[in-house]
Amino acid sequence: MDFIKNLFKSKETGPPQRIRLTAENIEQWPSFDKLLKEDKIRFDGTGRLRYKHGAPVGDLVLTRTKKDGTPIYKESATEWFDPESQKAKEFIWP
Repeated sequence: MDFIKNLFKSKETGPPQRIRLTAENIEQWPSFDKLLKEDKIRFDGTGRLRYKHGAPVGDLVLTRTKKDGTPIYKESATEWFDPESQKAKEFIWP
């Protein structure tokens, strides 16, 4: 996560509260990059990262900062839907 520290060296600025994964920054998130390489997630026609059943990968939300200043992020599940749901069955890839 050194790239985040480099982007936000000033303590006043701090790390971003939310991060949306894109083709440009996914390599900085090894767990998501691995899912992409394993074809468990992929980009849709609009550039949004989605799980295979269509639910978007949630934004990464800052949950805490370690004592050494490293930010800890967790995936937001606000837009997620179950793979067996009606929404997943009706989903059309953009």
